[in-house]
Amino acid sequence: MTDVTDVIDTTDVTTTQKIVSGYDGSPQARAAARWAAAEAERRGAELTLLRVWPWLGTADPEGQDADPVQQAEHEDLQALAADVLAAHPGLAVTTQAAAGNPADLLVAAAAGYDLAVLGSRAPGAFAELLGNSVALAVAARAACPVALVREHPADRDAPLGAAPDTLLAAAAVPDAAAATTVTTATTATTVSAPPAAVSAPPAAAPERPEIVVGLAGESSLPAVEFALAEAARSGGRVRAVHGWEMVPLMAAAPGWLPPDPDADHHGERLEADLDQLLAPVRAAHPDVELQVEARLGGATGALVSAAEHADLLVLGRHPHLFGSRLGTVVHAAVQHSTAPVVLVPHD
Repeated sequence: MTDVTDVIDTTDVTTTQKIVSGYDGSPQARAAARWAAAEAERRGAELTLLRVWPWLGTADPEGQDADPVQQAEHEDLQALAADVLAAHPGLAVTTQAAAGNPADLLVAAAAGYDLAVLGSRAPGAFAELLGNSVALAVAARAACPVALVREHPADRDAPLGAAPDTLLAAAAVPDAAAATTVTTATTATTVSAPPAAVSAPPAAAPERPEIVVGLAGESSLPAVEFALAEAARSGGRVRAVHGWEMVPLMAAAPGWLPPDPDADHHGERLEADLDQLLAPVRAAHPDVELQVEARLGGATGALVSAAEHADLLVLGRHPHLFGSRLGTVVHAAVQHSTAPVVLVPHD
């Protein structure tokens, strides 16, 4: 396979973080690229815009015999990179184009990055079936955290470099290996960043970002660590939410009695136990405000409700080699959360 990279900016930037944003030309993918670029600039990370289509082909898109459709795809990707650089002149941006199964290629590419960012469609069974199938498959299988970003109506007419309405977290993981080689459909091209725009008057200071993280026990610790690290970088606060049921499934067993019929008392006991569980990760980020909540109503309802006004929702997930087995809680979060959803893999 041929590895060809379009170098968009050659600024000498020393970085240990790499972010890849999958792009398919859709509005939600452009929203994902916008937020990925803002996050990369804030972290001093490198950004790769990866164009994936099954039918891109392998011919030179700028050659005499270039296919018009392939040439248009190449120009669209270059225009996206130029827009990113116009908004973030100091950012190191690389473009790649790959032909093949989108989910497989994105999973392979994500192995070399600290965070993968993908667009996510708005709620709806039809959109979930068609638009989110690739995103969910990548989120279920990728080795790195995956951020699913939804386009908002206000983003549709905004320039690509406009400040995002919600916070997009980047992964707090060690240095990644070099990006996985993929079959590419472009030749090397260098694009210079356009002159920086005249500085606008400083905007009012934004409110502190709020990050909601799902808490289901010890397996959620990587997700909580991710959320705390992001809050430490952004000056935000974290709400760790645990949803529980007063009458669990075992209540159907003959002779079962609730261990603690007082819901308030049981919730307080749960929060105390969860506080103890989170003590080590809390100690690693002493300057971050961390609030633990045990909400009655089950995990799905508790998280969707808690994240209604959040800037970011972080959830843990088990890695899967095949399919998009993410569970009902994750599916509900992706379906209903208006904020970006970051899925952090754990064992």
